[in-house]
Amino acid sequence: MKSKNIFIMILTLFSSVSITSCLTVGNQFPSTVVWIKANETTRAEIEKAYGPPFRVGYDSGLKTYSYGYYKYSAFSESQTKDLTIRFNSNDTVYNYSFSSSFPDDKK
Repeated sequence: MKSKNIFIMILTLFSSVSITSCLTVGNQFPSTVVWIKANETTRAEIEKAYGPPFRVGYDSGLKTYSYGYYKYSAFSESQTKDLTIRFNSNDTVYNYSFSSSFPDDKK
């Protein structure tokens, strides 16, 4: 009886993974970054446009926000995008980097 329950549980797990076969991590955020200006755009403006960061840390002593959105799929190419923003001590943008594999962002 126990082995039958284990078999049913494994079959259910396998079926649900096969049906969804997609994993999304992070929050979708706008890909438009050309408006961000070094030494001008503030941390408050970044938070207003993109919401709370996915990760917060420090890079070479600079407060750093990271935004990430990752769509992994078992049956198609995974798609990812990352935005990393470093801030000056006065809470303006020092610099940023953006990368994406989403088709709309590649145009």
